[in-house]
Amino acid sequence: MKNKLVGFLIAISMTTLSVYATSAIGDRVPLKSGELTTKQKVITVPPSTIIRVLTTYELNSNALLPGQTVTVALPENFFYNDTLIAPKGSVITGKVIEVEQAKQNGLNGKLYLRFSLITAPYGLQIPIVAVVKTDDLTGVLSGEKQKRGNEKVVKNSSAKKATKTQNTNNFKTILNFGENVIIPINTKFDIVLSQPITISPLEAK
Repeated sequence: MKNKLVGFLIAISMTTLSVYATSAIGDRVPLKSGELTTKQKVITVPPSTIIRVLTTYELNSNALLPGQTVTVALPENFFYNDTLIAPKGSVITGKVIEVEQAKQNGLNGKLYLRFSLITAPYGLQIPIVAVVKTDDLTGVLSGEKQKRGNEKVVKNSSAKKATKTQNTNNFKTILNFGENVIIPINTKFDIVLSQPITISPLEAK
């Protein structure tokens, strides 16, 4: 009887080892001593995936500085292959990598933003590397009109504003100033991943 009991305990021990050995290849993942979670699938969102974002304040090459932090919002849920990656209302944080103000002799302003983090409303943080989607794939915006289809995304500083006086416009014309990059508040535009995102779908609730 004693020998049978010893054999039974050894069999249980070997079964436990096999479960944790299986966990090493991703079938079951140990969370803490004595606790396992069910099988989790890891999703990889590839480079070139587009994310639609929304400005919550104006982005202007005439006011931004290199290294300055900028944020935009997710106006809708971000899905990949029917899997929720980040929910509506998440904040996407980035930095100004390069910025130039418009200058005389028709030199347009430039703006290059790089986004590095998605923060969901419930606190989940997803590291990313993404830039503004541009036709030339550089991510660099110029003061010229940028379009997505027939929709203007970036408005230049030649747009008439009530705050501008005729004298100011005449002064700009005489000096032949270029156009600054202006992305108005509540503007939707696309950013594109330049590196993949790897995430468990269970994390993106």
